[in-house]
Amino acid sequence: TGTIDSIEAIKAVRVAIAGQDDLVPLGNIATITRDTLEPVQLISRFDGEPAIALGISIESGGNVSKISSDVRTVLTETIAERPNGIEVQEFYHQGDAVDAAVNDFTMNVIMALLIVLVTLFLFMGWRSAIVIGAILAITIAATLTVMTLTGIPIHRISLGALIIALGMLVDNAIVVTEGILIGTQSGRTVLASARDVVGKTIWALLGGTIVGIIAFAPVGFAPGDTAEYTNHLFWVICISLFFSWLFAITLVPMLSDIVFPKVEAGAVKAPQEGRGMRLYKSLMRLVLKGRWAVIGVAVAIFSASMFAAGNIKEGFFPTATTPQIAIDYWMPEGTDVQATARDVSAIEAAVAEYEGVEAVYTNIGGSPMRYMLIFNPEIPNGAFGQLILNIEDPNRIDALISDVQSYLDETFPQAQARVWRFRLGPSQGARIEATFSGPDPSKLRALAAEAEAIMMRDPDTIGVKIDWRQQTPVFEPEYDPVRGARLGISRQAFSEALNSTFSGQMVGVYREDNDLIPILTRAPASERVGLNDLSTIQVISTTTGQAVPISEVMKTAEMKWRDGQLRRQDREWTIKVQADPIPGRLTTDVFQKLRPQIESIARDPGYTLVWDGEYGDSQKANAELATTVPPGIIAMVLVVVLLFNALRQPLIIWLTVPFAMVGVVIGLLATNTALEFMAILGVLSLSGLLIKNAIVLVDQMDMEIREGKPRHDAVIDSAASRVRPVLMGSLTTILGVFPLMADIFFASMAVVIVFGLAFATLLTLIVLPALYAAIFGVRSTETQHSMA
Repeated sequence: TGTIDSIEAIKAVRVAIAGQDDLVPLGNIATITRDTLEPVQLISRFDGEPAIALGISIESGGNVSKISSDVRTVLTETIAERPNGIEVQEFYHQGDAVDAAVNDFTMNVIMALLIVLVTLFLFMGWRSAIVIGAILAITIAATLTVMTLTGIPIHRISLGALIIALGMLVDNAIVVTEGILIGTQSGRTVLASARDVVGKTIWALLGGTIVGIIAFAPVGFAPGDTAEYTNHLFWVICISLFFSWLFAITLVPMLSDIVFPKVEAGAVKAPQEGRGMRLYKSLMRLVLKGRWAVIGVAVAIFSASMFAAGNIKEGFFPTATTPQIAIDYWMPEGTDVQATARDVSAIEAAVAEYEGVEAVYTNIGGSPMRYMLIFNPEIPNGAFGQLILNIEDPNRIDALISDVQSYLDETFPQAQARVWRFRLGPSQGARIEATFSGPDPSKLRALAAEAEAIMMRDPDTIGVKIDWRQQTPVFEPEYDPVRGARLGISRQAFSEALNSTFSGQMVGVYREDNDLIPILTRAPASERVGLNDLSTIQVISTTTGQAVPISEVMKTAEMKWRDGQLRRQDREWTIKVQADPIPGRLTTDVFQKLRPQIESIARDPGYTLVWDGEYGDSQKANAELATTVPPGIIAMVLVVVLLFNALRQPLIIWLTVPFAMVGVVIGLLATNTALEFMAILGVLSLSGLLIKNAIVLVDQMDMEIREGKPRHDAVIDSAASRVRPVLMGSLTTILGVFPLMADIFFASMAVVIVFGLAFATLLTLIVLPALYAAIFGVRSTETQHSMA
């Protein structure tokens, strides 16, 4: 009936003892202490001091930069209210990271915009540059407005999409402005020139724009985590390209009428050809004369590039720019968390002394909370410890990883240690993972052991482990129901006696304000050192009321080895063998060495091997992307066919697309860049850019032929009239994307677009007229001169 509100109150509780009449205070027969639960579930430290982590997440659609600033303000206001000795440290502040990334990307956008404007000024004059630059600014503003209205946030992907789109956005405006400029130079008014060029190119430009949008559609509609990670790329480009077409046919004429000099109607002038244009036409005559030789050389160049493509490195997603290093430390499965803590404490003290390490966040028994998207915490385990290091200079990360890995391998041979950095993208597990599945866990463990041995023998691997970990020793006392019934000792009493001796038995709850703290009874430490003296454990018989040695109701007590972890996937037993390449080695190279050896392991029917890790994630992402690529290609083909209402013109256009791979291969090999997932997206977008240029060129040839010009002259004049818009569109795209080559996430895509578009544009301006002449049978005699 009294209030128990302290340890002293619990000690004063009186209990009865068998055979005695007096009640005895509980403190006389038991040691009562308040302590943390044993074994400890998770130990957290920051720079060597005990720590409690507080994680704050924002609601979906929230502004992480603003929320982070508000959180920092609130923390500052609580300084005066904190207990003495409590310090609040910032381990990871996403708002700062986002602000820095957005600022960097904003500078890239401004740089790309300036590059485009300067290029237009140099090659098209200041008036054209003003018109096209204004259209570009209006298009970007309209795109950002729609992004805000539709909930597309400003982040790495959306900003990168804007940079990629910058060069593409001016293509339509360049074509219209170029037509108006040529018209005014010929003596027509701006409005007459605008009406003529818009009327002739509106549908070709729309078709090219739709094809450009569809080229990115596989990213927007592909299923799976990877495409979800990048799908805003499609939507931003879709919005911006549509506005670029709309404003090109509406605002460009209006702005041109304001900026361009007034021309009196009827003052017709003969167009003046520059030296460069005359040289290009002379080249075109040679190309059309030797059309089959030109096509043969182009095919040979393409074939050589495909042969060289075998030397391209493969990858998935690049490493992150987050200035952090993670250390995974695994003791043998079943190791007490305190033993793990002793080793991790030594590691913690050692790595804190490395130059450039700003802070060390340590967790023993589990991982930190998931504090950013690309971090996947480990399942809680007393044998596991993880340290996250904040690094002052990101350029020192690779060297630190190598140094720390060497220190761990030499100092802690009894453990498995892996030093790694975060990767951009959806996957953060081991880079190489062989996954076995089947019905029998024991056979799976045998298969995994063979694969583990193969990985361990390879000198280029580190961190080799099985995700089921090692088997652990388990003490299994077996209850004798016959003797137990005779002595009046139940199975429950048998279990409770063992629990009370070793791990502790819950006998009540202590209420402290709003907290409920469990009360455990347990034998003194001297009686739970080992399992040799089980006979000292007493169980009260419900029949006689006397204490009986537990050995009287125990059949056997054996130590056995059991699996501490068993995992299933899709309701099937699944075990993974994991490894990473040593620092400096490519995952692809190590994987190609291990793959044939592990795949040759004999497996019974019903047991499968699947490759996960970086290779598996890449295959999965590519397979998900492949589900939307065929419909996208079909859609682009249909758009081109409907645009021309014929088959030969689309055939010519699509025959030029493969030539993009020449520049792609040269670029990836020259820059030693891996063919990553973003590079594959770059190849898809590149096809859209080429088709868009080819549509404009072929449409001009058809139009001039329909107007009655001899076909040979029409092919040459059309190519000449479109050479500047095509070159300018490609050049602005290339220069606009160029700043992304310094960004680790978009670097591979930028390389693909820059080199692929550069080579493909040159080949298109030469090869496409040759293809047109060959497929339509254009003869060299079909000229105005011959007809005259």
